[in-house]
Amino acid sequence: MAVLGASGSGKSTLIDALANRIAKGSLKGTVALNGETLESRLLKVISAYVMQDDLLFPMLTVEETLMFAAEFRLPRTLSKSKKNARVQALIEQLGLRNAAKTVIDDEGHRGVSGGERQRVSIGIDIIHDPILLFLDEPTSRLDSTSAFLVVKVLQRIAQSRSIVIMSIHQPSYRILGLLDRMIFLSWGQTVYSGSPSQLPVFFSEFGHPIPETDNKTEFALDLIRELEGSPGGTKSLVEFNKSWQSMTKHHQTTTEAERNGLSLKEAISESISRGKLVSGATNTNPNPSSMVPTFANPFWIEMATQSKRSFLNPNTT
Repeated sequence: MAVLGASGSGKSTLIDALANRIAKGSLKGTVALNGETLESRLLKVISAYVMQDDLLFPMLTVEETLMFAAEFRLPRTLSKSKKNARVQALIEQLGLRNAAKTVIDDEGHRGVSGGERQRVSIGIDIIHDPILLFLDEPTSRLDSTSAFLVVKVLQRIAQSRSIVIMSIHQPSYRILGLLDRMIFLSWGQTVYSGSPSQLPVFFSEFGHPIPETDNKTEFALDLIRELEGSPGGTKSLVEFNKSWQSMTKHHQTTTEAERNGLSLKEAISESISRGKLVSGATNTNPNPSSMVPTFANPFWIEMATQSKRSFLNPNTT
């Protein structure tokens, strides 16, 4: 799912809110998964967040970078061979096989491309194969081809039974074809939520049909900006979206978990049984939050890792 909107529309705020990266007390409301409130402790276990700016060691190769992440982020109980197998599988998934032995970047060597660098950055955060993946503008500063390849990787991650939610700025026509769902925001309010294929129908019924020769997302964003500058703002579009959602709600496809009537705990357990959350653990505690130390290092090790990464990379703060 892609979250779109002009600067200041609330894209990054929404992603941060869903990922529980905003200070407590600053927001109201709850985040639910499978209709159940998602605890912050459990969210940390099953999710990953990819920042817009990366923290990569310039002197390491792609393979070494991912292996370093595996050593620190996967459980100590997982054997070296299994960690290496996870890294090799991830290299294939990210489309980085030809760049596996290439250094990230330093003054003496020409490193990976911008698109490859972004895919490595994604790889570090999905080393444990999370169920939920949040990304803040992963295509920022990339050319159209590199941006397409990054989103293509994200599509493969989604097809591996992960939920991928990202903010993105004006996706190309090719990227649009990779998306399952879109949300357009204006001043923090939803003005469209649905599949890319329904976008022309939505705006046609709103009274602003999209010309066949136009890029659908560019047309939508331009119209939203135009409405934002009008006296009534986007209120009419917000209200139309609410009525549209009510009319189309019964046509929306339910998830497999909803069809099977699974609880959140059961859905997570099923995802784990299918290979998500790399661990090989056998924790049977009925409380999902008890899985935290099983699937990741204790938080003090994670904090030490982040500090070490920042210390060794002088270009980060």
